Amino acid sequence: MSKSKWLGIALIAVLLAAAGAWFVTSRDAASTGGAVSDAAIADAEARIIAYLKENVRPGEPVLVTELHNNVFTKPDERQALQRLYDKFFQIPAAAAEIYTKTGKLPTLDELSRRFDLQLPGEIDVLLRVMESDPRVPRFFERDQATGEFITVDVELIRSDERFGRPLRK
Repeated sequence: MSKSKWLGIALIAVLLAAAGAWFVTSRDAASTGGAVSDAAIADAEARIIAYLKENVRPGEPVLVTELHNNVFTKPDERQALQRLYDKFFQIPAAAAEIYTKTGKLPTLDELSRRFDLQLPGEIDVLLRVMESDPRVPRFFERDQATGEFITVDVELIRSDERFGRPLRK
């Protein structure tokens, strides 16, 4: 076969691959309605928090990969899960920062506002996830009745590779 025929075949193959990729992408976007709305993400976040309320067990880690791959598989759920995941790792540093700057322990309401956690009890659920996971150091103690902070270990938070990162910036 001549060189020009090979180039023609290669060009057709590239165009077919590009068309196939476009078709798959446009079909996926159509099936999810394109961009995910803020309302859909908020609804998904409520479902995730409700699920965590029911399923967090002391001493058992919450595996985000399990939630992502097997429980919350829709685009809106995955965006909400990512949003909560990002906030989860910022909460201890924010508590330490508030305590360091004001000399007062942060309240659950204060942290909820700071992270725009609007569902009732949402911050409590995220803190319970931390408390239940044996991989997470004991950064704080909370009152059993109210859930409010009794202590915040600023140095432990600051020294933690992952959770203390915002304090070291």
